Amino acid sequence: MKADLLVDTQCILAESPTWHKGQQCYMWVDIEKGHLYKFDPLKKDIQKWEFPHRLSLVVPGQNGKLVLAMDTKLARFDPETSDLSWLAEVEEERPENRFNDGSCDAKGRLWAGTMSTKFTQNAGALYCMDLDFKVKKKIDLVTISNGICWSLDQKTMYYIDSPTRKIQAFDFDIETGFISFKQIAVSIPEEMGTPDGMCMDQNGKLWVAHYGGFGVYQWDPKTGMQLDKIDVAAPHVTSCAFVGPENNELLITTARENLSDDMIQKYPHSGGVFLCKMPVRGAEVFEAGF
Repeated sequence: MKADLLVDTQCILAESPTWHKGQQCYMWVDIEKGHLYKFDPLKKDIQKWEFPHRLSLVVPGQNGKLVLAMDTKLARFDPETSDLSWLAEVEEERPENRFNDGSCDAKGRLWAGTMSTKFTQNAGALYCMDLDFKVKKKIDLVTISNGICWSLDQKTMYYIDSPTRKIQAFDFDIETGFISFKQIAVSIPEEMGTPDGMCMDQNGKLWVAHYGGFGVYQWDPKTGMQLDKIDVAAPHVTSCAFVGPENNELLITTARENLSDDMIQKYPHSGGVFLCKMPVRGAEVFEAGF
């Protein structure tokens, strides 16, 4: 399979591809520029909001609002009025840290992890914000907190700390949000790039963006085997999400960072956002419950 260029945004670090069901649109961010994008696939028009923060995550919330992760804070944003209100902050003692990837579980809790902007080993963590806005640390000593998704029966949480090159599986209690490490589900060879963002399809298989791997790879979390690959015309593939009215397209983000001039000339659409029509639909994705 091959992904087609959707928008040549030339983001430094595009991330957090998202389907907004209420608005029937695609959304994503450019972390380093602090830009939030919204793309209407019917009108083919694009909107952009700019923030004076590193913006790493966008999740649809309640009443038309969006939940954003900016630096080490979580916020609620109204795209109609541009009103922004802060919800929580973590790691105030670590000004070099920022939020990275995140996702919501079936109860509407937001799970989001942190990392050091200097890539300091074990400087980050994974947090969960409950519906009462209380934030709890769930995993400590994380280096680059990345993809999070859940099994179809909501009993397993899959999680990536990128430099480990592994997808970890945790037993997950949907009622309480309690997790306990179960096993390494997938180990990714160095020549395939570094695992970044991921999502799950309706067959229980994982689709993982590989930074430095020129694509999105399909993995079976039960066997650890690679099953398929979507080729992307950019080396640094950062994340992926099932989108569209039929939930059968994959929205794929990429980055321009860490590329030489020669590499950018060879792969000029790096930092663009790509789309791939899929042979399978995505698993259900949940909005924030606040």
